[in-house]
Amino acid sequence: MIDKLRKKIIAINVVSVCIVFFVAVVLLFVTGFTRLEQERNNRILNAFDFDYETEDFAENKIFNDIALVIYDTDTLERNCFIGENAELDEQELTDSIKEIAESSRDNGWVSLSVRYAKRVDGNLVKIVFSNRYSRHGNISQYLILAVGTLLIGVGCYLAISMILAQIALKPVEESWSKQKQFVADASHELKTPLSVIMANTDIIASHQDETVASQMKWIENTRQEADRMAVLVADLLFLAKNDDGLKVQLEKVNMSDGLETTVLSYDAVFYENGKHFCYEISPNVNVLGNVGQLKQLTTILLDNANKYSTGEGNIVLKLVQTGRRVVLTVSNDSDELTTEQLSHLFDRFYTVDKSRNTDKGGNGLGLSIAQMISHTHGGDIRVDYNNGRTTFTVDLPVYKERKEYPSKP
Repeated sequence: MIDKLRKKIIAINVVSVCIVFFVAVVLLFVTGFTRLEQERNNRILNAFDFDYETEDFAENKIFNDIALVIYDTDTLERNCFIGENAELDEQELTDSIKEIAESSRDNGWVSLSVRYAKRVDGNLVKIVFSNRYSRHGNISQYLILAVGTLLIGVGCYLAISMILAQIALKPVEESWSKQKQFVADASHELKTPLSVIMANTDIIASHQDETVASQMKWIENTRQEADRMAVLVADLLFLAKNDDGLKVQLEKVNMSDGLETTVLSYDAVFYENGKHFCYEISPNVNVLGNVGQLKQLTTILLDNANKYSTGEGNIVLKLVQTGRRVVLTVSNDSDELTTEQLSHLFDRFYTVDKSRNTDKGGNGLGLSIAQMISHTHGGDIRVDYNNGRTTFTVDLPVYKERKEYPSKP
């Protein structure tokens, strides 16, 4: 599909430019042709007034492609003067002189390439022959130059258009590739809980005489998989809406108060899992944001620390304001992460350990959602690993109070 789109863009660009180039070359050709014809007519008129008794016609550069014949109708004598590059056959000119002299026309064509003009002065008839396709100032060379310029211009633009199309479609190609991968990964993630649900319902259906209590193991397992699928679908919908440029309502949010509420709810979770947790939250840190999304961002980072921290975890959350920026960090003890793994942590459906992720109930979308929320709020998120600890850092702009101006009376 991308290749077809690229070829279509190139074809449209080249055709449109060909039309523009063609019109430009035609206008250039017509302008040049008119100028050459005007110049040729002026040289023909000058040839009529040429003083052949005192000057050498062949040495005069303006008559390079012109021949002058002076014919005496009384004595039938003829004097023929031919320019250096006229490329005219004197015998051919001689054969046509009498017919031209007796004709009532003042100008005309001897052949497709040779035209003539005539002036009668008593018994003298002056005839000027001009070769349109001689080497000097001929229109064929001008035509070849114009067509050559057109072809070279189109060829150059074709090369440029291919390069520009490649550059312009690169983001589209990457987006299309990610979308295909996203669909494939989403299908795979949804397939697992659906398979479990279908298997459980088949087991229950095969034991129709059993009581509900005896089948609770399968029912409970089905509920867990349904809940897991519901979370996955909700995450997919969130990402899809934000990919389409979903606008969220932003307002002044006291992030300090929001974090206090979130960390209190996680205190019990960390305690039950044997994790050591501490936090340091600066008071009255305000950002321009959405309360629900900021809470979701914090929950994702704390949930990630709860699932993937090692040992006692030593999970630390900090919120500080540094100048015009608000910095939220969540760090914990963890297994070693390579540079390659760190570079993919925010990719959708990416997990360092697939089997471990399945056991912990993750779907590989949490950190992608965290990154999207950070970007929606005009900030960024990054991850670092150092000395056995993984640290997520969220950088957000601080809320700026709008200046209120007194109203005019």
